[in-house]
Amino acid sequence: MLSRHRLYAILNIAGLGLGIAVFVVLSLVVRFEYGFDRQVPGAATIARVDEIWTLPGQPPIHSLDTTFAAYDPLLADFPQIAAATRIDDNPCAVDDGRGHPAMMTVDYVDPTFFDVFALPMREGSARDALAAPDRVAISESTARRLFGTADARGRQVGITEDDRRTLHTVSAVFRDVPRDWTVRPDILTVIPQDMKDREASFRHWGSDSGMVWLRVRTPADIRPVAAGLPDFLHRRMTDPDVSHASFRMTLMPLLNAHFGDVDVYGGQSGSDRRVIDALGLVGLLALVAAVINYVNLATARAGLRAREVALRKVLGATRLQLLVQFLTESVLLLLPCAVLGLALAELVLPFVNTMGGWAVTIDYGWLLPRLALVVIVVGIAAGLYPALVLSGYRPAAVLAASRVPSGGRMGQRLRNILVLAQFSFAIAFAICTLVVNAQAAFIRTADRGFRQHHLYLVSLLASDRMQARQQAILDTLRAVPGVDAITLSDRQPRSTSRNTSDFKRMDRPSVDPSLTRERVGRDYPQTYGITLLAGRWFDAAHGQDRATRSLFTGPAPATASVVINERAVRALDFPDAAAAIGHVLTERQARLVIIGVVRDVRFMSAREPVEPLLYLRTDDIITDTVIAVRADGVPPDAMLRRLQDAWRTIAPDLPFVGESADSRLADYYQPDQRRGQLFTLGAGVAVVIACLGLYGLSSFNAARRVHEIGIRKTLGADTRDVLVLLATQFLRPVLLANLIAWPVAWMAMRGWLAGFDQRVGLSPLYFVVVSLAATALSLLTIIGQTLRVARAEPAKALRHD
Repeated sequence: MLSRHRLYAILNIAGLGLGIAVFVVLSLVVRFEYGFDRQVPGAATIARVDEIWTLPGQPPIHSLDTTFAAYDPLLADFPQIAAATRIDDNPCAVDDGRGHPAMMTVDYVDPTFFDVFALPMREGSARDALAAPDRVAISESTARRLFGTADARGRQVGITEDDRRTLHTVSAVFRDVPRDWTVRPDILTVIPQDMKDREASFRHWGSDSGMVWLRVRTPADIRPVAAGLPDFLHRRMTDPDVSHASFRMTLMPLLNAHFGDVDVYGGQSGSDRRVIDALGLVGLLALVAAVINYVNLATARAGLRAREVALRKVLGATRLQLLVQFLTESVLLLLPCAVLGLALAELVLPFVNTMGGWAVTIDYGWLLPRLALVVIVVGIAAGLYPALVLSGYRPAAVLAASRVPSGGRMGQRLRNILVLAQFSFAIAFAICTLVVNAQAAFIRTADRGFRQHHLYLVSLLASDRMQARQQAILDTLRAVPGVDAITLSDRQPRSTSRNTSDFKRMDRPSVDPSLTRERVGRDYPQTYGITLLAGRWFDAAHGQDRATRSLFTGPAPATASVVINERAVRALDFPDAAAAIGHVLTERQARLVIIGVVRDVRFMSAREPVEPLLYLRTDDIITDTVIAVRADGVPPDAMLRRLQDAWRTIAPDLPFVGESADSRLADYYQPDQRRGQLFTLGAGVAVVIACLGLYGLSSFNAARRVHEIGIRKTLGADTRDVLVLLATQFLRPVLLANLIAWPVAWMAMRGWLAGFDQRVGLSPLYFVVVSLAATALSLLTIIGQTLRVARAEPAKALRHD
């Protein structure tokens, strides 16, 4: 059968092989994502304490970090807690005990860390790995990076944080944590006592510094602990600066964290479950589309075996024997399809991992039984209808007929319905892909309210020595050739720093929204390139334009000038920017006069709304900041080298940590860009599968209508009439597919785009372009077969068998 109908075999194997490959790859991706943290020992008993802030005029803010002030009271009040640990991750200069520091993340934890997360050990014991403050546990990859070998137990590690360098002894080396674990430390050491003494998060409930993870005794204990948190806060939280109405705690089970995590600004920190589910659906629909192809071609070609079936019946074959034969043939034909699909999956999986940031591998022990089930089910589904039809033919009628039966109108309708379903999926998927790519391109190039190109960010490393010398550092970097402007502030691109307070309009005290305060230094607008909409920027000639650190906390009332953004204009209920100028805001004893309004600046993801913002100009030291440098006339690599050279003259013992704003913000658009590439690949495969099926059907139908065309041409029809007739009939299900695909794609993309604060419009152009492209591609697919039949000479056509 395959050797006599090679085109049929190639189309079947290629189409189904492509569908199986897409199904396998995306199934593995979904399995990887849904398998996050499943291999963590005791994962069902681990949960994280999260904060949720509800501030006036703003959506709830879900923070993964929480106050450490709750740690000891939690352990005292909830007997269900078997173990707990705090995790305070800090960028530190880490060396091998002999200098040569590199910036690495150090997780300061409690000695009970390994009681919560039982990491597999390579060297040392988890029991005493963190038993003393001078001990450190490191991962295998960190050991190799520092010492060139994983056998690092007993060696010295230098950690410099806040200008204090301490030597720690490597007490344990743990195995590298798999990519599908949420908690993936590299360096673990005990929280030092001086950190507990100096950091506000250990004492004040309104502060947060890191994560608090709990291990309860049984999975059922998570619910009562979570239910008891409101009463716990009412009993334990006594901080006068924190309102019970605006602050609450919740538990995030570890097994829900990957899909449930959001960062402090409401953006996705783990994975978006909707996207992963969509990828799984795409894989399933790609397989269904390929199966539709297979069934379509199988039903269309089934009639060619009518005489064979008739002869076998004459020779004594029963209907059951024929059913078993056809179903077995159908299943066996799927074996090369499955092999081709696996081979394609192996080839494309590294590319997919790169696009999605996954570490997916093919687990044949898991995959092969499921693939075998797919082969059996699809083989039976594809072969059942042709087997029932063929085995039901009457031998005498088939052998006496001049032509083989074609399956009648029922067969034709079934094929049209299957083509309609196939192209509906392909067109809807292509529309969604076009919108996803358009949104990814939009957020990559969208106006953020500041000029991010040729902007460089240099970290001050939270070093007391560097913070104290801020002005000297600024002067040194300002003198670097090519630097046009330089400034610092306590908010920067991709910064999670946020200082929010409730402000009131003096003329309308009932208007009291929460505004984020940002302290800025000299040359801020020149460095960031922000746009003034009304009023003026801060001026050194006006003494009131400089705010002191005691503005909000000093013993006496103080007045200062402020600049607000567009969102703050709306939050304060001003009709426009100009109307806000001159109005006075109050917060505690501070009086703040609005002197200017600037455009909204988007330092965070396009998914999160820009917060209402209030700028304060200061000459005081700004802690936890980076230096922003504007250098428009210098290539990025050259500028970073110049800044690094200047840094070495200031702090030769500390590593230079600098990057361009473009690089820092890339994580906000690259996931959507990669997702668009993956969707484009899937859409391309779906369209190819649909066109393969359409080509096979057009070839089959054109061959069966040669006699009909000969008669039409004998009766006066010309080539154009025949061409239009055939093309219209072949394209009808493709055109009808748009009526199904358009509303499905519109609803899907409308919901997806709603997750972005900054987004493209859902233009009809996306739908029209995809539909025209699908129609044109379908026409090109069938045009060869259609032209050949339409141009046939009537005499030859009538003699055709």
